[in-house]
Amino acid sequence: MLGNMALIFYARVSSKDQNLERQIYRAKQVKANKVFVDKKSGKNIERSGLQEMFNYIREGDTIEIVSLDRLSRNYNDIKKLVQVLKEKKVKLLVDDLPITHTGNDLVDNFLLDMMIGLMGFVAENERQKIRERQRQGIERAKQKGKYKGRAKKYSPNSTSREGRLVYQGVVNDYKTDNYETKVQLANKYGISRQQVYRILSTINQ
Repeated sequence: MLGNMALIFYARVSSKDQNLERQIYRAKQVKANKVFVDKKSGKNIERSGLQEMFNYIREGDTIEIVSLDRLSRNYNDIKKLVQVLKEKKVKLLVDDLPITHTGNDLVDNFLLDMMIGLMGFVAENERQKIRERQRQGIERAKQKGKYKGRAKKYSPNSTSREGRLVYQGVVNDYKTDNYETKVQLANKYGISRQQVYRILSTINQ
């Protein structure tokens, strides 16, 4: 190491039960000057070891991690943390991204940015796929008549006995023409006119 520049290693596992041994071994291999450790989920950046490391680092230092998901499992957090490192002029080495270790800082930064951009694309693409699968699932369920949406109070399958009885009463009166107006039906069963229309729309489908 030149001057006061330090090689800092950051290791993280998700829980106290998981083993940090592999990451600590790597830190010894690369002769890290300082090691920061967290035994906490990577879902956010509220971690004492991570915060201590960011307070400790100085311009010209290098941080090494075994993989980007040690920093965080959240793409936006990774992007934010890497940006902070750039502003502090701290280099980031990621063991499982050897293409970002060319030795040329400009190229390394460009490749790291490209990898993080690709991760963002993959993450957003996955979110869109999940949303699309949900939409298709709802469409298929609707086609099969299985999509219930929010449970309706007045329906043949209502969890409320009163709801089932009101539904049957409105349907029977409607089918036997035993009513004068829909308003009169609503008043008879103590429900709103919109609820009468909803009940009738189910038998007209």
